[in-house]
Amino acid sequence: MKRLMTGFVLLFVVIGLVACSSQPRLKVYMPGEYIDQGLVDAFEDAFDVKVDVITFDSNESAIPQIQANSYDVIIPSDYAIEELVEKDLLLEIDPTKLTSITNSDYAPGLKTILDELKNAEDGFDLLAYGVPYFWGNVGILYDASVAGLEALLETNGWEALKDPAYDVMFYDSSRDSFMIALKSLGASMNTPTTQELADAESWLLDAAGNPNVLFLTDEVLDDMLDPARHDMAVVYSGDAVYLMYENSQLGYYVPQEGTNVWVDAFAIPKNANDVDLAYEFINFMTTYDAMLANTIEVAYTSPRQDVIDEIIATEEYDVDSYVVTVGPNDEVFRYNTDLKRAIEEAWARVRSS
Repeated sequence: MKRLMTGFVLLFVVIGLVACSSQPRLKVYMPGEYIDQGLVDAFEDAFDVKVDVITFDSNESAIPQIQANSYDVIIPSDYAIEELVEKDLLLEIDPTKLTSITNSDYAPGLKTILDELKNAEDGFDLLAYGVPYFWGNVGILYDASVAGLEALLETNGWEALKDPAYDVMFYDSSRDSFMIALKSLGASMNTPTTQELADAESWLLDAAGNPNVLFLTDEVLDDMLDPARHDMAVVYSGDAVYLMYENSQLGYYVPQEGTNVWVDAFAIPKNANDVDLAYEFINFMTTYDAMLANTIEVAYTSPRQDVIDEIIATEEYDVDSYVVTVGPNDEVFRYNTDLKRAIEEAWARVRSS
């Protein structure tokens, strides 16, 4: 009898494995810790599919993997999408297949920055290849309990990061750090002259020479909890939202000299195995309910204005960090291999100083 029962158990295991192997699968490639797992589970149940979420830690590391492998949906940033288009790796988005979100749903600031990107002299239409997922900017998270610090920021902008009287954390990123230096000097982060790039390197060398300056990355998520270990920290707005939720002593400031406004978006590679299922996933994730749940879970700003309105109305998160205000000097990073190489070479000199 035991042998017979064992045979039945093995039979059911084999049947289960066959069923799993025949179940449709969707491969999603995206940054880590950037989605509500409950939404993934709900999509799997609704469509009787298996979603494989594969994560990456930077756009730069993701692009070679996208070239070498097959994914159904990817979520890179704006400049990476531009590079993938130039490499002929993405399908154009078919707006007739988008059933949950349209351009009219997007926040006005997001539409402004995307229109500016599209209408630039060498413009790029991000919406032709991507469906916005989250967006935000780069700013300064600061300890509001430090007397006079808010006034210093309002007066000096990015230059406040060089004040030796304060403990400062720069995000250890060549792209973001040179953006700060170039904006502080009144230059474009996308089209700096050779002299402006040299001046930006000098600006960063001065900052790096301050013994109270540290260059870190995700450590900020621990360092700025109560009590904050730094007076000021360069952060992405979504991280500021989370940290201000956890530590009521923090404030967030975006200098008027301008900053990087970034957009992460769903895109579909040309070698996707199941394009129809990819659109189903995008449509599922861009509904009002899904985007509200996702933004509450992840703390980054939704592209949907109705979701933003709900976050404001319920006071779920601090408006100063959650609501992205696009200023006249703000820019979206562009794909430029020559500039990227020059910045990385200069950054190596700054970090070795």
